[in-house]
Amino acid sequence: MNIKRIGFGNSKEAFIEDNIKTSVNIIFSDDNNKGKTLVVQGMMYALGNEPIFPSGFPFEQYYFYSEIEINNKKLEFLRHNNSVAINYNSNMYLFDSITEMKYFLKSENIFDLPVIVKDTHETVTDLSLFYEMFFIGQDKRNPSNVINYGYNKKQDFINMLCSMNGYSFVNIQEDTKEIEEKITKVKAEISATKKLLKLLKVNPQLSSYIDKFSDEMSITELRDRMRKIHGDIGEYKKKRTAEINRKTRLEILIDELNSLNRNIEKGKIICADCGSDRIVYTNRDLSFDVSNSYIRQKVLRSINFQISQKEEIISEFSRTIHKEQDKLKALLKDIPEELQKILLYSEEILSGTEYDNKLNRLNEELRSLMQSNNAISDNNKEARKKYIEMKNSIVEKMNHYYLKVDPNGVVMFDDLFTKKNVTYSGSEEQEYYYCRLLALNEYFQHEFPIIIDCFRSGEISSQKEEIMIQTFQKIGKQVILTSTLKKEEYDSHKYDKYDGVNVIDYSIHEDSKILQEKDARLLKKILDEFGLREI
Repeated sequence: MNIKRIGFGNSKEAFIEDNIKTSVNIIFSDDNNKGKTLVVQGMMYALGNEPIFPSGFPFEQYYFYSEIEINNKKLEFLRHNNSVAINYNSNMYLFDSITEMKYFLKSENIFDLPVIVKDTHETVTDLSLFYEMFFIGQDKRNPSNVINYGYNKKQDFINMLCSMNGYSFVNIQEDTKEIEEKITKVKAEISATKKLLKLLKVNPQLSSYIDKFSDEMSITELRDRMRKIHGDIGEYKKKRTAEINRKTRLEILIDELNSLNRNIEKGKIICADCGSDRIVYTNRDLSFDVSNSYIRQKVLRSINFQISQKEEIISEFSRTIHKEQDKLKALLKDIPEELQKILLYSEEILSGTEYDNKLNRLNEELRSLMQSNNAISDNNKEARKKYIEMKNSIVEKMNHYYLKVDPNGVVMFDDLFTKKNVTYSGSEEQEYYYCRLLALNEYFQHEFPIIIDCFRSGEISSQKEEIMIQTFQKIGKQVILTSTLKKEEYDSHKYDKYDGVNVIDYSIHEDSKILQEKDARLLKKILDEFGLREI
């Protein structure tokens, strides 16, 4: 993948960067606030990254555009807030969310986004997490976790790398032997505690049911499992209904657009208020002039694609619901109906059996231990072994790059992330990200460029910077860096000495005013090519 063109703004002010080459690019200036970070962040934002703009920049007011080339095909991304339009293969695709966009990129094999296990469910990796493979922004850096920390965490990043390496991995904090020893101890304590308990006989029939199941399975655990399955079924049904409603609205929209005919026998449709004969379709944050038949056909194709995507999602939810229903049937196979209702809807079973706090705690602990133990299946053990091998290989490459750039350095990487209490000083943090990006690039041989905003952060010395640039040149792919030079460095034309490096000087830009009226015409042309009508 190569970045070809970047743009952001609106019809009044904009900026277009079309000087990016497929080699090493350094966007630099003699001072801060010249727009370097906005360009890089805007480029990634258009591609679906989380917004990480400087505070005070009203990004919600602007459109963001990125043109890329991947597998010899051109893609254009146009984003406004959470809505994205993509031009690809002579078609336009519209998405109401970044989640919808990532599934499109996955389904069309544009980006090979890995599937990870998160919260016990398989999901396609979020774009903002995936982009940390090759992009490091200026802000929110935290070597002990992922940059866009929140929904995604470092374990998700690790699971993503494992998936890219051909296997899934769920982190287990304790090994099997330790867990099994704890299980034996807790079971013995539960057995001793049960001898001290006396069931309150609410009714003889129910008591006999309780006696039957108490030795085989904890009543509390059984009830919780039933409730969880019922809850999961309910949630999946809600999601399926939501997708069905969205699909219905899209089908209605298709009918409306197909029936659109402004050539009436004795006149035409005009707005009663302003007299305009233009008709606009709005997709949350993006608007398109569908009075133009060419644009209308593009919109129709995009909506038809969304409908087919919704059909797949609805079918997937239906299959999941059926699986959950089968699990519930299997669980309830030998349980009398009366006990099923009590377990599912009533807390009486707990009070009626006088379970004390100790037994509740022990049962909860046992369930947690059993789940952890079951998670360490033979496959996960093998995956854990493969993960350790992969991690060691990547870390070894990180240390190799570190010693190249800082032969006298005292840092020794032992993991992909640092411990929470470990902090880097000066240039060490920048060296860490530099080494990690290059190590991941070498290990996975991925097709994406290397992008580092403010790559001299922490006062990287000129000698280290020279080694970094020369290394970037050797990897043979597109690299985009930003840099702020000191006056003496700028005056000496520091970057001119590197053959094959594309240097782009932003010093002429007015402070905090990269958006200009002169580029608004160019952005307007891009919006017109999408058939977009500015909101």
